[in-house]
Amino acid sequence: MTGTVVEDVHTSIVGTKMKAEGPLLITHWGLSGPAILKLSSYGARLLHDCNYKAKIAVNWFGSANENEVMELLYEMSIRHPQKQVQSLYPDRFNSRLWLHLLACAGIRPDMRWAEMGRKSFNRMAAMLTNHIFDISGKNKFKDEFVTCGGVALSNINPSTLESRQHPGLYFAGEVLDVDAITGGFNLQAAWTMAYVVAKNV
Repeated sequence: MTGTVVEDVHTSIVGTKMKAEGPLLITHWGLSGPAILKLSSYGARLLHDCNYKAKIAVNWFGSANENEVMELLYEMSIRHPQKQVQSLYPDRFNSRLWLHLLACAGIRPDMRWAEMGRKSFNRMAAMLTNHIFDISGKNKFKDEFVTCGGVALSNINPSTLESRQHPGLYFAGEVLDVDAITGGFNLQAAWTMAYVVAKNV
C-alpha cells in the first residue's frame, strides 16, 4: 500500500487529548503525512517520556462519527446489495487499502453487501472510525527533520534573540525551544530568526 494517501483523516494519541487532522500517507515503513507529522509534533514530549511506545487511533472518515459511517455503509448495501464488499467501497479508499481494512474488521471480501449482518456493520464502522495502531519506537534512520526542545525562550531577548546571560551570543532556528506543525512553518521560523539575529549582530 506504499504511496496510498487518504485525505481528511483524524488521528489521536490514545489516552490523551492530542489530536491532528489532514491527509494520511502510507509508506513502506508505516504511517506518515500531515495527520501523523502534526500529531508527532504535538506529542513529542509525551512520546519521548514513554520511550516511543504508545497507541494512536485513526478515524479514516475524518470528523464523521461511528453512526454516520454506519449510515454510509448501510446506504451502500441498500443501493448495491448483490455487489461483493471488496468491489464496492467509499471513494476515499483504493482497492488495496479497502481489502486491508476488511481484513482488519474480520469481514470476508467475497461476501455480498446483502449478506452483511448487523454485527459486521457495527464492527466495520467501529474500526473505520477508531482504528488502533501501535507506535513501537522511534525512526532508527535519523530522518527526523524537526526537533523538540532547545534553549528556553525565557533565556533570550525576544526582539534580538540575544542571550540574557551571555551578551553577544545569539540563538536562531531549532537550537531554540520552538517547533511548529508541518508545512514549512519551521523553515520560515528559522529564516525569520536568522534575519533578526543578522540584523542585530
